[in-house]
Amino acid sequence: MLHKSKVSAKDKLKTIRKYLAGKIGQRAAARELEVSLASIQRWIKQYEAEGEAAFLPYEKNRTYTAEVKTKAVLSYLNGEGSLLDVCKNYKI
Repeated sequence: MLHKSKVSAKDKLKTIRKYLAGKIGQRAAARELEVSLASIQRWIKQYEAEGEAAFLPYEKNRTYTAEVKTKAVLSYLNGEGSLLDVCKNYKI
């Protein structure tokens, strides 16, 4: 079953692009889409890591090799970045 967001991919992209262009702040973006500030921040990081593909629906959960999982966990435990930074680096 697909997870359906209450905000369309088109609206997410439009708002994130406005933010990145300096036309709107994160809080204003959150108010505009009626979502939390944390959601906006997460979408920005996802967009920076994956581009438009970050917001495309997918029917199947993504899978990762044991090696990638282990490297990501060790990277996080070694203090090589925040959880979001590690996820971005390993495309998780």
